[in-house]
Amino acid sequence: MAVRRDAPPRDVKSSDAGSSPLARVMREFEELVKTFETGLLCSLDAPGSDTLDSACREDVRREACRLAISDLSKKYTRKYIRRSLNAAESEGKRVEEQLHNLTLSGDADEDDEDLGSLHNGYFRLYSTELFDLLGQPTDLRFGSLRFHKHASLPESDSQSPPSPRVNVELALNSSFFVADSLETLPYHTFRLPSTPSLQNRGILSRKAEDNGLFPEYDSWLLFTFLGNGCIKLEVPIEMCADVYGDRLRGRENEEVLFWGFFVDDDIDS
Repeated sequence: MAVRRDAPPRDVKSSDAGSSPLARVMREFEELVKTFETGLLCSLDAPGSDTLDSACREDVRREACRLAISDLSKKYTRKYIRRSLNAAESEGKRVEEQLHNLTLSGDADEDDEDLGSLHNGYFRLYSTELFDLLGQPTDLRFGSLRFHKHASLPESDSQSPPSPRVNVELALNSSFFVADSLETLPYHTFRLPSTPSLQNRGILSRKAEDNGLFPEYDSWLLFTFLGNGCIKLEVPIEMCADVYGDRLRGRENEEVLFWGFFVDDDIDS
């Protein structure tokens, strides 16, 4: 239902500034109920209440309240998600800028907090970009990421330095992807850095249920390990389209930016 909402007078708007958040929400709720109630009455071709019995008017009022609650819930959920994503993105950009400044000054190894240990664990993913691309849905599940680092592989005949094996597990919405650094050897080596770095590192991913087959679309994940438990993850938009659907389909050669933050598995122990 299309709802037309007229802007309140400036004096009313200014007086709202001093009221409590609950009072403002309740006023907004009552205005929405009135708007939906009017619309429902018009759809019943009964603009006046005289033509409806009390039971019908009560049903209209109840439906208007349900629509108003649904409308407010989506609005404030969307605001909450946006605020949370903005905070995550700001922190990611702050860490990236800090590392950039340290790199320029030649002090990139200062305050190293054994970042290697942080790579072998769990990250939560956030993306303001994906949220906007999908039209800011309130039921969106973003994602999580886990790295597993294994012992070094045996040295080959060429006596090249051994390469640690890395497994990656990536969950996006309801889809699950895996990646293994062995799968692209000897043509491409994926390593976890021991110190923060602005260099991105790519690994090819696939769906776990596809019996080892890689998808037809681009599924290279690009990681930048920024330090302080923060990573930047770039996911091909074709891969996101496979997960999230129509709004992203038909686009190529773009990446969707995610920020990942380390979560200690033993935080409650």
